Amino acid sequence: MNIQFFKYNISLFSVLCIVVSLGHCQKLSNKLLKLDPFIGESLPPKVLFSNPTSGAQNLPTNQQFSVGFSRAMNTNSCQTAFTMSPSTSGFFSNTSGIILTFSPSAALNNGTYTFTLTKACEDTNGLDIENPFSASVAIGGSASSGTLGSNPGVTNMYVYAGTSAACNVAGATLSDFLNGSVLNACMGNPNQNQIVINFSRAMDPNSTTAAISISPSVSGSYVWASSSVLTFTPDNPLAYNQRYTFTVGGSAADSGGTLMKQSVQGSFLVGSGNAAPSLSSATVLAGSLAGCQAGIGSASNIITGNVTSACLGNPTSNTIVFNFSLPMDPQSAQNAITFSPAISGSFTWSGGNQTLTFVSDTTLGFGTRYTVALATSALSSSLVPLPQAVSASFVAGGINPSPSVQAIGVVSQPGCAQSFPGSGSSTGGNWSLGFCWWDYSQQVLSPSAYQFRGGDDGKNDAASCSDQTTDDFRIIFNNYMNTGATISAISLSRITGTSTVIRLSTWTWKDCQASYPYGCRVVDLVFSEIESSCGGSSAFGSSGDYNMTNAGLDFTSAIPYTTITVDPNGPVYSLQVANSATDIYGRALAAPFSFSFVSQ
Repeated sequence: MNIQFFKYNISLFSVLCIVVSLGHCQKLSNKLLKLDPFIGESLPPKVLFSNPTSGAQNLPTNQQFSVGFSRAMNTNSCQTAFTMSPSTSGFFSNTSGIILTFSPSAALNNGTYTFTLTKACEDTNGLDIENPFSASVAIGGSASSGTLGSNPGVTNMYVYAGTSAACNVAGATLSDFLNGSVLNACMGNPNQNQIVINFSRAMDPNSTTAAISISPSVSGSYVWASSSVLTFTPDNPLAYNQRYTFTVGGSAADSGGTLMKQSVQGSFLVGSGNAAPSLSSATVLAGSLAGCQAGIGSASNIITGNVTSACLGNPTSNTIVFNFSLPMDPQSAQNAITFSPAISGSFTWSGGNQTLTFVSDTTLGFGTRYTVALATSALSSSLVPLPQAVSASFVAGGINPSPSVQAIGVVSQPGCAQSFPGSGSSTGGNWSLGFCWWDYSQQVLSPSAYQFRGGDDGKNDAASCSDQTTDDFRIIFNNYMNTGATISAISLSRITGTSTVIRLSTWTWKDCQASYPYGCRVVDLVFSEIESSCGGSSAFGSSGDYNMTNAGLDFTSAIPYTTITVDPNGPVYSLQVANSATDIYGRALAAPFSFSFVSQ
């Protein structure tokens, strides 16, 4: 046993026996025996007893009031923390700092008196008493109040709970979270969720509201529905999936000044997200390119559907409409929206701040997939955040690859199609092949696998200058092309043998769209060489030259030209399409195209 503590208990017991009657010493010794002999002075001091005890009746009008502590106290702080109700003048004395006695300066009236110590009563080390203390007694005859000797308490704590639908229409049920588990509390009913606290008897409003704490902290207002029913109304809806703890501290007093015996605590979980905003829909205008251009695109929800034909503009700009379930805080909602790739534009609110319309500054890019994201930083008008981020996407114009050459051949080939798509030969062939030379599914062979014949027969007459289709080249594109930009990107050159000068004489577009945005997919190209018989030796012929030189003729001798031996591997020509060629949506060729073949 701790000898020092044992001596302390004996000393305390002796003092107390002097103060109280010998008849009470046995009761007091029983109280002291209940002390934990290992309690150190680092723990808060306690009130061990009062004289008279709470509930005592028929007391004399000269009654003194004493409170005994577990260790020596700072008597000045305890005198300040001591109150009598009704207010009573008097003076204090103390015994070794362990017992504080209040002696009224005048005779008391018959009736109920309550004496109270708040936690401001400290020991000599500055530690507050563990719990506030109060006791009620009757001077004279029996007290008429049925609460004499008892402490007030909390009987119920209520919060509205139910499904989101019930919470939204104020159809939720008040549920007791002090005496039961509440896991589906409303965020609001419908906008704020009131907390109702029932006390066992009439309470002092000021001390009671001051004794209430909420964790996490919630701002709001208190209203007393009656002397024993307190209602707390939050300023804003509660947070979804948050557990709240309400505590009524022991400093809450009833209307007579009697403190609660101990603090009371209850908690609940906000399980209904009824006051949280949500994005009901996000719509873009969609439809055919011609329809969009005419301003008749239809609204399509990108959250619930896969939109792959959004308007590029309607006709020159596009709109994205966000519909929210609740009125929103405009600035936070706008700041929470991002577009990838970025889209510049302006926002407009309507429908009581439930509908946000974004209008792009310019048309969107054809074939581009745009992602629209809404972050949880978007707040409702009640400052409730979006529970979870939302992301959706759409394709502007349509799903279509970047432009590229799909097939190539010569016009004289009967099987080289005049519309997309063209079919090529895996082994190549000459100018009379039943297919095009090549299509994108085929491997590109050496130039000698692809043969054309120059149309100039070397006679330098009108027939010689007339166009022959064996040296007219056909290019088939996968997309509808911008005809002007594409023609400017096409060139032909002789890359082996004697260098020649080649020009594009004429061209013809086929497989064209008759309506907006127009464009064509097939082009036939007519070239001529300055060295051909029609052009002489220094210029293109004035009468028109629409042929390449014939590889079987020697154009360096006098007219008519003599026949020469043809090299099966040359001369080699290369047809090129630079990536400055664009489709009708302004997209450049996926990669520069080059294809080589020989003249035979």
